[in-house]
Parts: sequence; C-alpha cells; structure tokens
Amino acid sequence: MLNAEIKSSRGAIRFSLLFAALAMAATLPLRIWQQIYLVESETGFWAVDGGRGTIVLLYIAMAAMIALPFVTGLMLRSQFALDLVRAPRTAEGVAAVLAAAAITVGAAVSLHFALTIFSGQAFVEGLLPQQNESMMQYYIRSGAMAALFEAVFGALSALFFVSLAIINLRPQKQSYINRFLALMPVLWVIARVLRRFSRTIAYLRVSDLFITIIALVLLMIFLLAFAQLLSGVNSAGKEWRLLAAGIPAAALLLLAFVPRLVAYQFIGGLVPSQDAVIEWADPAMALFICVFLYGRLQSRPTAAAPPEAKVETGEA
Repeated sequence: MLNAEIKSSRGAIRFSLLFAALAMAATLPLRIWQQIYLVESETGFWAVDGGRGTIVLLYIAMAAMIALPFVTGLMLRSQFALDLVRAPRTAEGVAAVLAAAAITVGAAVSLHFALTIFSGQAFVEGLLPQQNESMMQYYIRSGAMAALFEAVFGALSALFFVSLAIINLRPQKQSYINRFLALMPVLWVIARVLRRFSRTIAYLRVSDLFITIIALVLLMIFLLAFAQLLSGVNSAGKEWRLLAAGIPAAALLLLAFVPRLVAYQFIGGLVPSQDAVIEWADPAMALFICVFLYGRLQSRPTAAAPPEAKVETGEA
C-alpha cells in the first residue's frame, strides 16, 4: 500500500524518479561488470555460466524498475493531469534540442548502414545473400530496410523535437505541434525494434538485445501517450501511462547505454557487436523523459475539465 507521501501524483513522480535513481545506482556497477566479463562483445550474448547468480539479480532489479512505476501510475491514474499551458520551459526545451541532435546522429549512422548494403559495397557479416534469395529479401533480412526506415523516421522525429524545443524556448511564437510529426518518434522506435529483430539470434542467451528491446517497447508506449496528449487526439486518461512507461524506459535505456559506453570506449580490446552499438539517442531520450515528467505531469484539479478540452496544440 502506498504511504501518505506518495498518495498524490506529484509525490508519485518524485518517489518513482528517486526509486529509479537508487535502483540504477545499485544496478549499473553490476551491469558494467557483466558487460566486461560475462558478455561476448562480438555477439552481445551471455558467454559464461559462472555469473548466473548476477544475471538473476539483474533481472530482479529490472522487474522492480518496471513494476513499481507501473503499479504507482495505475493506482493513481485518475489523479494525473498534463500541464499544457504555453509558458517558457528552458529545461524541457534544452532536453528536446539534445534529443533532436542525438536522433539525427543515429539517423545518419542508420542511413550509412542502409546505403552500404543497397550499394553492394559490403555485406553484413554472416548475412550474405543466400541461393535463390532476391535482393529485396536480402535487404529485409539484413536489416537494411529497417535501417532505412529508422533513418527516415529518425529525421522526422528530430524535426518534431526541434518544433517542441521552439515552443518551449520561445512560447510567444505562434507555433504548434503538428499531429503528423508527433507520431514520428513512435514510428522511429518501431523501426529500431524491427532492425534488432532482423538478425537470427539465440534468445535463451540474449543479454544486450533483451534489455534494449524491453527499453524500446516501454519508450514506444511513452511516446504514443506523449503524442496523443500533446496533439489532443484520443488523449483522455492517458497521463498515467507517461509515468508507468516513461520512468522504466529511461532507466533501461541508461542500463543499456552506460555499460556499453564504459566497456567499448574505456576498456581496451572489446569490440561491440552489431546490436550493441552506442546509441546516443538513448541517454538523450532518458533525459527528456525525466525533464518532461517532472515539469509537466501534475495533480489533476478536482473541479477541472478533462485535459483534452484544453489543448495548446493543433494542426500546423
């Protein structure tokens, strides 16, 4: 049962953020150690059985990171409201700019990968065209098509976050959230998920991919509710999903990013696998989620009209 301190939406947000921060502080050292000593750098799979106990601890911590914000948000779902008043929001604007920049970098990398495959300059290691396989089938199987979609939707997502940054940094300008662009981050995440499923993998031994997929699914849920609320489309009662999916998504994105950064940038001799590349969009989105939730999600006034009736945004 929730105690008196968190029996309000603002208290729930603070409590969930604090819990996620403490869980990350306890889990990150373990995950970095696993990334260096228990994970095959070439494949991203668990390589040794000697650390099985630490793997169980990791999954228990991940389950707690997901379950607590979800249960908290679900129990208080009728108390959440989103602040849609147009006002200067410097922190959110800066976070949106960083998200746009990081997504643009990732889109450029994905586009380069796709064009390399399309041009025939290089084949993905272990994914050479098979006999009687058409080039289109090879492009799909190699992840080139998913990478192309990731690049296109990533570029459009960057435009969305730029427009959001303008609204937050210069609220006096007559600019609006375009409903079409608001959906682009969701499609960008879907493309990222599809690209990671384009490889044949041993699911029982997955390490990196498992954490990333769970993080991306939660990020997709957050971004869908985020787009609905900002654009005013079928937005009633969606606020609690921002907390339930957003905080676990931010925590798991960092849990995937930080160990890779330490292992592959600061530890010599480790080479990242194709699915364990360093995605700068992950920490940028984690930062944006935390800033957005802390600045926008609030308690619903008792006598207030539903938030869908007062939306600051509309069609561009």
